[in-house]
Amino acid sequence: MYFNEQITPLIKVLEAIFSDHNISNFENELKKTLNFKERVGIYCLSKDFLNEQLWAYYASSYFGYCVEYDLDKLIDKSQNSDFECQLEIDYEDDIPLIDIDDIKNTESFIRKIYAIKKSTWKHEDEIRLIFNNHGLKKFHFSAITGIYFGYKTDEKIKECFYNLFSNSDVKFYEVFPSNFKLDYRLINETKRKLKYNLNKFNFEILRSPRENRWEQIFEIYYKGNTDDEYEINEFVQAFKEKYCFKKSTLYLFNNKDVLSLLDVYPLNEKQLAQYDESTIHIEY
Repeated sequence: MYFNEQITPLIKVLEAIFSDHNISNFENELKKTLNFKERVGIYCLSKDFLNEQLWAYYASSYFGYCVEYDLDKLIDKSQNSDFECQLEIDYEDDIPLIDIDDIKNTESFIRKIYAIKKSTWKHEDEIRLIFNNHGLKKFHFSAITGIYFGYKTDEKIKECFYNLFSNSDVKFYEVFPSNFKLDYRLINETKRKLKYNLNKFNFEILRSPRENRWEQIFEIYYKGNTDDEYEINEFVQAFKEKYCFKKSTLYLFNNKDVLSLLDVYPLNEKQLAQYDESTIHIEY
């Protein structure tokens, strides 16, 4: 992280002009803000897993491996409450200058400190995850979706990974040179050992789940026997096992027409009656 800060010289000028005013508090707060970079945690990722330079100096020239993540799960604040933001790196040849205008623009201030690198690093296609504190972070096991081995990776290392993820949904690939570029192929796949069989249930997820810091919210059209309480409970457990990676609320409906009511507020009397008749189960 390289930047030039032009606010401190301005403070010195103001102190000389307005000697009767206490400007030191502002200077102290500025120093705290700039020194905060020593405390933060930064996790650096790339969007390009077939970059030869990355394999050369981050994976020991194809003896190493690359980990693929589901980014939404990696930044889930229910796992790490100190996650602050996700930044795509800008690549420039001029050192960013932090001036008085950046004090009023938090986004600009953060980007200039954490999200600018020299253009010679442009090939990394980097994303940075910023946490308010450094140190080890937690993530749900399903956040890892794939492992890419270099074509020189030892078979013993591969076997260790297969064993490590034997009860996870992970695909394993081999990356190799092909026609003056890199290519990859699937070489193995592991699956979770599920307690419930979700495939025996007939259902449809009405829309993408909504999420907040604490939970996921699913709206589901259930097409099975809505009068069988045991069946409903088994379906709920099977669904949660398959799809939910944090605390979740499931709304089960007996039709899909209710979709048009889900974002309507407030519901009128007729709409409320339709919603109530459509709802068969809510699992908090």
